[in-house]
Amino acid sequence: MRPSKKEISLIFILIIIAIVRYLFFLPVPPPYEGVIGQNVVFEGIVSEPPDVRVSNKRIVITKEEGDVNILAIIPLTVPVSYGDIARVTGELETPENFMTDAGKEFNYERYLANQDIYFIIKNAEIEVLSHGHGNYVKSLLFKLRDVFIRNINKVIGKGQSDLANGLILGVRGGFSNELRDKFISTGTIHIVALSGYNVTIVAEGVMKVFGLILAQTASIILGIVTIVLFVILAGASATAVRAGIMAGIVLFARMTGRTYDAGRALFIAALIMVAYDLRIVTDISFQLSFIATFGVLFVTPKTIKWVKFLPNIFGFRELVATTLAATITVLPILLYSTGVLSIVSIPANILILPIIPITMFMSFIVGVVGLVSTTLSIPFAYISHLLLSYILSIVDLFASIPFASVIIKKFPIVLVIVLYIIIVWWSMKKSKRIEK
Repeated sequence: MRPSKKEISLIFILIIIAIVRYLFFLPVPPPYEGVIGQNVVFEGIVSEPPDVRVSNKRIVITKEEGDVNILAIIPLTVPVSYGDIARVTGELETPENFMTDAGKEFNYERYLANQDIYFIIKNAEIEVLSHGHGNYVKSLLFKLRDVFIRNINKVIGKGQSDLANGLILGVRGGFSNELRDKFISTGTIHIVALSGYNVTIVAEGVMKVFGLILAQTASIILGIVTIVLFVILAGASATAVRAGIMAGIVLFARMTGRTYDAGRALFIAALIMVAYDLRIVTDISFQLSFIATFGVLFVTPKTIKWVKFLPNIFGFRELVATTLAATITVLPILLYSTGVLSIVSIPANILILPIIPITMFMSFIVGVVGLVSTTLSIPFAYISHLLLSYILSIVDLFASIPFASVIIKKFPIVLVIVLYIIIVWWSMKKSKRIEK
């Protein structure tokens, strides 16, 4: 997989662009240090859809001059939506890093800075002044997503509907801390994170279903259409677009049968994202999407030899191999970022992932059919509820096992780098044999 001269030139140009943009064109925090800890009043536009949590809402207010974004935490009962002009009152604070349950420091300041958010107002008071000032296309997308979520919530039980929204849109606001911890301890939290791997599973599931009655090219096209629909339903956010690009690359590999071309496309796509905003390299969502997609492309040919004894009905053997490949490749970065080593991750994922495509597909149908008629969506909702309940029961079962996960407080970055060098060498060694 040696890059050509043109590819080397393109990589060099993208790196230069990334450095120039990072040094000269990215926003810098405004000089508000003098009012930190004081009550302030800001007016601006709600520039993102509200992030609804269990006990509050989080909204991003962008001043009309566009020089600063502020994260405001407001009560659940306040009606506010994307595109509203609002006045926010409260004590201005700067983000502070915090320790996770695993004893890891979460760099909350950097996490928000990557979104150009440098200030927080907790327990904010808000007054909506007017509506409908957002981007027209984004407004339509967010309204579509809200209706889609409401349709699912109407006909699927509370816990199951939260999981369905997490599977399809990466929405985890309705998850309790207890449930979130269960997903983390069982190594299954990735199924409710909108990543390239997650979207790829769905698209491949659609391809396999339609591949039974349609030609390969037609089923792949339907898989690509599915990716586009998921990106739209997720509001075309940066995370959703990245996930869509990563999933599209995997489908490109399936369509052409040329893993190496897809691998090149993966690296070029990642470099383009980095060139646009160098800070993305510290985004865990980007890291997981890139690494998991790399695993699906290059490590799966290795792991599929380990599962030859499994039946290949509906692509089950390949799905298990893909699960193992993705689990192996993301493990070092997860250990470094979360400090949680799940002992039950592989068996839990093997029991859950085979039904993820059909679960997401049925939940997707519930939301879409509900746009026409809630009554018509009920039969699909029963099937979806059953599948979602199965997933939650598996998570509960494995989370209840003593020592289901082990906390590793210190996992050095040097070890992460060494492990990825080994994984890349291992996968490339295998690929070279295939190429011959």
